[in-house]
Amino acid sequence: MMASSGTIEQSGVPLSRGANRVCVFRYRPGDATPYEILPNVQVESIQLAAGADPGLAILRYVLDPLGNPDDPISFEQILSVDGGPSGVVANDERLVILTVDPDGNPCVLFDGFAQVPELVLGPVQESVTFVVQGVAVREWDQPVGGALMRDANDPINGEDVETDLVTHFNPKGEPNATPDGADASDPSGNRYSTFLDPAVIRDPDPRRPWTLSMAARYLCYRQNGTQTYVSNPDSDTLDAMLQVRVSSNGATLNSSDTQTYRNQSIFVPDVPVTGKPWPIALRDILEPHGFGLIFRTETSGDGTPCTSLEVIRTNDDSEASVKDLALQPRGGLFDPGLTNLAKARLSRDTSNVANSYTVESGLVRYEASFILAPGFALDPADANSDASLSQFDLGVGNPLKYRLFVFDETGEGHWNWATSAIVKTVPSLSALFGRATGSSKGYVSRRRPPLGDLFTVDAEQRPLRAKLSISTNYSGTQPGLWDGTGTWQTVGGGFELLSDQLGVWINASNPNAWNIGASKVPNAPYPLGMVRGIEDLNGSAFRRFVLRLTCVIEGDRTVSANAPRRPTSPTAYTITRRIDARDRLAKHVKAAKSEFNPGSTAVVVRDDTRAALTEADARRMTTEAGEVSGQVIIPYFTRAYRVGDRIRSIRGRELSLKTNAGAPADEGDSYPMVVGLTWDFQSGQRTILRLSDQRGTGR
Repeated sequence: MMASSGTIEQSGVPLSRGANRVCVFRYRPGDATPYEILPNVQVESIQLAAGADPGLAILRYVLDPLGNPDDPISFEQILSVDGGPSGVVANDERLVILTVDPDGNPCVLFDGFAQVPELVLGPVQESVTFVVQGVAVREWDQPVGGALMRDANDPINGEDVETDLVTHFNPKGEPNATPDGADASDPSGNRYSTFLDPAVIRDPDPRRPWTLSMAARYLCYRQNGTQTYVSNPDSDTLDAMLQVRVSSNGATLNSSDTQTYRNQSIFVPDVPVTGKPWPIALRDILEPHGFGLIFRTETSGDGTPCTSLEVIRTNDDSEASVKDLALQPRGGLFDPGLTNLAKARLSRDTSNVANSYTVESGLVRYEASFILAPGFALDPADANSDASLSQFDLGVGNPLKYRLFVFDETGEGHWNWATSAIVKTVPSLSALFGRATGSSKGYVSRRRPPLGDLFTVDAEQRPLRAKLSISTNYSGTQPGLWDGTGTWQTVGGGFELLSDQLGVWINASNPNAWNIGASKVPNAPYPLGMVRGIEDLNGSAFRRFVLRLTCVIEGDRTVSANAPRRPTSPTAYTITRRIDARDRLAKHVKAAKSEFNPGSTAVVVRDDTRAALTEADARRMTTEAGEVSGQVIIPYFTRAYRVGDRIRSIRGRELSLKTNAGAPADEGDSYPMVVGLTWDFQSGQRTILRLSDQRGTGR
């Protein structure tokens, strides 16, 4: 035996075992005799893979003029659109490939539907092959349709209604699943959540965010409720499996020791799935978090095929079967009992290692009350006469003067009462944003347009709109953060929020006749509701008014959760990936001394930091270890290895295939997974295992 360039070659040694008889049958479920053998059809290969892959078999006709007269003997009989002998397999006919186990019991290798005959014609040969796609391909026939929606007026007991609304998990990060315990069920009694309007308002809030297990339940039980071709996993399995394992001490994580980790639910990202086949949709939400799926075909007790969906972890082997390959030491006499490895092409790959993940939310948002200042120069002459006042009618004169009131967050200019001039000083927001480490302030001076909805809600739990108030006795800094003083009257209308900076624009016909709505609040500055904007601002200090805007603005920082490098990683370098999760993760703060928070400390009304950390941990787990990838060839047919198995070592050469080489001694080992398996029946029989991915296979 000799090895070179990473390939193990067997030289002159006939590694072989007795061939298994493999037969193809027509399959008619429900018939008294469901199997009809097709002796004129041979199996070239069966290909199975992890993921949303139904599997594939390639079959070939035996064109024998001396064989059964009902079997085709030429390609024109097979490819004719006018029909042919009974030995011709029709398109979409269901076929099962069988062998027998060592005890003589029938063993299903493959179950699927025939498609795509192909002719290969040459000077001395004609050959017709065709493809059989695994029975799970029927799950691709009907894509996910509209969402099954629950009546918003009765989230617990309301009717679930078929809609054409997009099936969309957690749109823009908003929860839209029905309450806990208010589930629908499929014909087998499997329970699953349905959808709620994400904007529904109730107290208490009935909406739940979709987790991975909830979304998997919906896709399996809603889309495959009849289980005609594929059996679903049970709900307990999905709930237990689809959790991220977070190290209890930040470093060691042994999947066999529950004391070293804790389970946390994973929220599904903002993802619409309408139009996708449900196995594709399920794959897309599982894979980024270290989970996958496998369609397994096995033999039921009565010898008929059964295909089931299995959800697996791709980032550890706690639920997997761990197996070895065998290759005896060099120099000895060949012993088939010590060797099952004919060829291998493997590589240890760390090129795609990412051992640190940072998940970032949208920018933190703050609800606060801001004192505005005139964004124009005052002139007493503007209030001298009716003629001077009329020049500020809407659409006539200066569109900004006596209408534009700003916080002036970038120092572009505002009126200063002390100097009676336009100044360009920038008001401080340090009390709102805090200070960054090593920085004189925790924010940058930039425009911050107001957002319309507040975090504060009304008695019906509906968000309040941004609120403008007016005072004639406020003496605090202008512009600036409100200091909690003054007598204020709510402005009922006649203004618009600015779309490009923090402030408002007065849209009354004339700012000297600004109707803000009457008020019965004691000591209201304008009880009759009429503000003479030009005269009041240019008159005595007693009548000068100040505007306070309560709204939401964005800060400059995100919720940033980091899952740092662990010793498990095979590289000493920290390789970080940043995940933009602003579509679903947020932090909302109600500032101190805001109109709706009179206290002296800020109130956090939403904080997705924990969800961000959970996602960072899940993503790190999938990519922190190295990868052994490639393929190995076993020179005979064997069912000892399955897709999803872990390959621990090449026994006899004492080569460990462990991928988390840097892990602490008390952490569980990780090994490459069999992600593809091919039974090759051409020119003898072989079993080909593909590990991790297709790199290293020479393709």
